[in-house]
Amino acid sequence: MRSPVLGRALLFSTLLLSASSASAEDSSAINVIRFKTYVSNDRGVVRCGIFTEKGWLKDPLKPALAVIHGKVALCIFSQVPAGVYGISAFHDENKNGELDTNLVGYPTEEYCASRNARNTFSAPSFSDAKFKFTGGTLELQARMK
Repeated sequence: MRSPVLGRALLFSTLLLSASSASAEDSSAINVIRFKTYVSNDRGVVRCGIFTEKGWLKDPLKPALAVIHGKVALCIFSQVPAGVYGISAFHDENKNGELDTNLVGYPTEEYCASRNARNTFSAPSFSDAKFKFTGGTLELQARMK
């Protein structure tokens, strides 16, 4: 039997497989959310997704992929309508497109969520990660653990 953490992790990582890389020109677009993450090393990539409450960790409104430089990655989401969202990200060190987990379903790769939301034995909740976006440019950050 799969744990809820493993099921969500596998579904989330599968959805982010198709994420496209953000380019510098994205930063000049209208209604931009820039999500900076801090990771433990420069291996691999960071995969991010922005979610509504209904699709939290299952169906991203927009996925993003970021390269890591100096233990920092920046996911850029452009043309985001005003609303209430949560962002989740994971450090895909081996670039296999999945959040790797151990036998009991606990992630073995770093992950984070907006507002540094974190639960001890399950995925972060939307209520802990949510933020209100009114348009323009919003800069957020979180530390991978």
